[in-house]
Amino acid sequence: MIIALCYLLSALTLYVQALKNAMGAKRWGLLGLTLGPLMVPMFISHQRLLAMKAAGRDHVYWPLR
Repeated sequence: MIIALCYLLSALTLYVQALKNAMGAKRWGLLGLTLGPLMVPMFISHQRLLAMKAAGRDHVYWPLR
């Protein structure tokens, strides 16, 4: 029960974050539902890759945390 809830929350979180970042929301939601929290690091790296690609090679990207 707890594991299923964790997978469902991961799918919902990835779906919302993908919508916010103009990424494929259905794809990330489905991946979150099937693989659960294991997809979060891949999502973060893919998000960073898209941001770097949009900025170009000559720009320095310092993420604020």
